[in-house]
Amino acid sequence: MIVEQPTYMGALQAWQPYQPSYITVPMDDEGLDIQALSRILEQGVRPRFLYIVSCFQNPTGITLSPARRLALIQLAAQYQVPIVEDDPYGELYYSGERPPILAALDCAIHGELRHVLYLSTFSKLLAPGLRVGWMAAPQEIVRKFVHAKQGTDLHSSSLSQAIAYEACKDGLLDRHIPTIRAIYHARRDAMLEALEADMPNTVRWTHPDGGMFIWLTLPEGVDATEVLRASVEQRVVFVPGAAFFANGGGENTMRLNFSHSSPERIREGIARLATVLSELFTTQSI
Repeated sequence: MIVEQPTYMGALQAWQPYQPSYITVPMDDEGLDIQALSRILEQGVRPRFLYIVSCFQNPTGITLSPARRLALIQLAAQYQVPIVEDDPYGELYYSGERPPILAALDCAIHGELRHVLYLSTFSKLLAPGLRVGWMAAPQEIVRKFVHAKQGTDLHSSSLSQAIAYEACKDGLLDRHIPTIRAIYHARRDAMLEALEADMPNTVRWTHPDGGMFIWLTLPEGVDATEVLRASVEQRVVFVPGAAFFANGGGENTMRLNFSHSSPERIREGIARLATVLSELFTTQSI
């Protein structure tokens, strides 16, 4: 299968029992590198599917640009590559309008869902513990998933599904989303401001327009796992980036989450992390 580099760690963990072979495609500030993907497909590679987190990606926070969305759908049609579009964060945008989804573009071009299987979830919109998601896909795929779901866990919790249904039916979800957008927006801004104020100038980071995550890139040769050991002593934790690389690499990267803590705690946490990094860079003469 083809995945972004980096990509969502949870997806890699879910697929690992099947021992898949991964082809990774790099990203930049506009998302998946479509030219790199095109070169891979031109060589005759035919993956089972391409997996992509299309909006405010986990872990980088990057969103696929409109031009690349169109180019990706065109490539999928040309080479008959199924796309699994994972979109847990699309409603969590902090400026402008919600980014369009690949599934809608697929429908607009072909009059139906033809190349995209769309996934989303209530766990990022209503409550983390509400593990209810949904899928939009061609009908023949939906039927296969129904059978697979029955074989996996019979069905999702009826109570959780009823809660999600009532939240949608009475408008609670529509009223709630602007609230969490405003809260997360303020927390994102607090983290970006703290990074700008405190981080050593050799550290780079993304500037997401939504979602929950900021991605840091440290100088070459710095191991984020080593940084984590030191930062834990300062009561600051993050996810080392290597876990998000399907075929290895990314040791000098890390994922920060801004959705959980208050702006005050975020500023304190970034200050402590910056101190850890500054001391480490001094020791290593970076």
